[in-house]
Amino acid sequence: MKYFITILSLFFVLNCQSQAAAHDSKVTYKTITLRSTGEVETLPDIATFNINLSCLDKSIEKAKNCLVDKSNDLMKTLRSFGVDKDDILTTSVNLDKSYTWEKNTRVFEGYKSSTSVFVTVKNLDKLDVIYTALLSNENLDLSGLSYSHSKLDDLKNDAYVDALNKANILVDRLLENLPESNKEILKIGNVEISASLPENQTKMAVESDRAALMSNNTPIAISKGTVKVQATLYIVYQIK
Repeated sequence: MKYFITILSLFFVLNCQSQAAAHDSKVTYKTITLRSTGEVETLPDIATFNINLSCLDKSIEKAKNCLVDKSNDLMKTLRSFGVDKDDILTTSVNLDKSYTWEKNTRVFEGYKSSTSVFVTVKNLDKLDVIYTALLSNENLDLSGLSYSHSKLDDLKNDAYVDALNKANILVDRLLENLPESNKEILKIGNVEISASLPENQTKMAVESDRAALMSNNTPIAISKGTVKVQATLYIVYQIK
C-alpha cells in the first residue's frame, strides 16, 4: 500500500509539472528585435607590406646562391632599421625553370629562384625611411602596403559595447511611443537570432538606419589615415 501511494504521489507531481509547462508554453509576450552596429575609429599603429626577391641564371647553383645572398642583404637592411626578426616572415620560396618565347619558339632562359617576405613595421615614424630605402633597391619589388592596428581584438570588443549602447538607447526611445515601459534582454549574439524565436511571440523588428548602411562583410576598413573596426549585435528585448 505504501508503495502504491508513492507511485500515485509521483504521478501527481509529474502531471502538475506537465500542466505547468504546457501553460508556460502558451504564454505570449511582446519582443523587439534589434540589429545594432558599433564602430570604433582610431589611428593605425602598424604597417605591413610584401617584398619579392628573384634571381635568374643558367646555373641552378648560382640561382640558388644569388637568392640566398639577396635574402641575407634584405634581412640586414631591415634589421638595421629596427625591424624585429619576428616581424620578418618568409611566406614562400620557389625554384623553377624559366622560359621565354622568341620567334614563336619556347626558349629556356635559365633557372629562376624567388622568395616572398611579409614585413610588419611597428614604428610608423620609420616607415617612410624604410620604404624609400627599399624602393631604391633594384633587386626587389614591393607591394601591398597597408595599415592596421596591433590591438584589433580589443577594438572589436569596444565596438560590441558601442553596439549594445546604441541598441539600448534606441529601444528606450521606442518605448516612449509604446504602451509598454520596461525592457529585458532575452537573447544577444553576433549572429542573426530572430529566426530562432518561438512562433507564438509577437515580434517587432527594428533596425537602426546607421546599422543598415554598414556591411558585415567588411568589419575593418582603413580610410583617411584611420582604422575603423565595426561589430554587429543582434538583440531580442522582451517588453512589458
